[in-house]
Amino acid sequence: MDRKFFPEFPVLAMRSVYLTDGAMDVSGAVGLFVNRMAREVAPVRMTGNYGSEILRWLVAFKAGSLFQPMFNQEFLSHLRNASSVYQSERQVGDRSFIAFKQVPWHHYARYALEQSQLTIRSPYLDNELVALAYQAPLELSINQRLAGRLIADGNPALAEFPTDLGPLGRSGLLGKIRERYQTFTFKAEYAYDYGMPQWLTRIDHVFAPLHLERLFLGRHKYYHFRIWYREELAQCVKDVLLDSRSLSRPYLNGHCVEEMVMAHLKGHRNYTSEISLLLTSEFIQRRLIEQK
Repeated sequence: MDRKFFPEFPVLAMRSVYLTDGAMDVSGAVGLFVNRMAREVAPVRMTGNYGSEILRWLVAFKAGSLFQPMFNQEFLSHLRNASSVYQSERQVGDRSFIAFKQVPWHHYARYALEQSQLTIRSPYLDNELVALAYQAPLELSINQRLAGRLIADGNPALAEFPTDLGPLGRSGLLGKIRERYQTFTFKAEYAYDYGMPQWLTRIDHVFAPLHLERLFLGRHKYYHFRIWYREELAQCVKDVLLDSRSLSRPYLNGHCVEEMVMAHLKGHRNYTSEISLLLTSEFIQRRLIEQK
């Protein structure tokens, strides 16, 4: 990512919504930007996406919570109903939920976005591999130590390649220390970006001149919308979300949205997820519904 991204963000964000039929949120602008650059290296990309989901049955599609006052009261009933519908869909068990619901409903968005720029090869979605994964006992599927040992037995050099939790093949005290350090930095980066709680946001605002985010951001992720919405993308956020059309949407509480956006831009509140959702829904409205 470089500074060229920020002036392109409004166009890329709206295009990511358009290319995925509204399934991808505006963070897809990053995917468009980097996959466009990747296309200059090679036209085909083989991805490791979906490996943890298919082989370790990681449920990545979950119900979340948002700042409810920004919605119209009548619309809130639909959100509450969506949560109960989600729980009923989970009754099929994790494996079938991931393979037949999470993949087409949730992962489709990023896949469609990347496929618009490159030819994507996704070996972990191979039908025979999925069928084989169904035969593995669950206790073995979720055993990361066993996975690391299998990799090390097959290719010791490959096991030394670092992951987001350190080299899988390394054991002993040093390996545990490194793994815990990597886990801490991974969680700290999330807490300093999307997941920063409101009480910590107020403290961070006081120490803003010290730019403490430099200690945590960039170790695992290369995009950080909490900071970007407040700084580089602030004008775009105001132009779109504080526009009279956006504030008058019948499913929103316009006054609350305005207060929420300004609080985030001033830096003493964190509404990153909400702003991403609002930008996405507004681009869906403008690009897919209203534009002929």
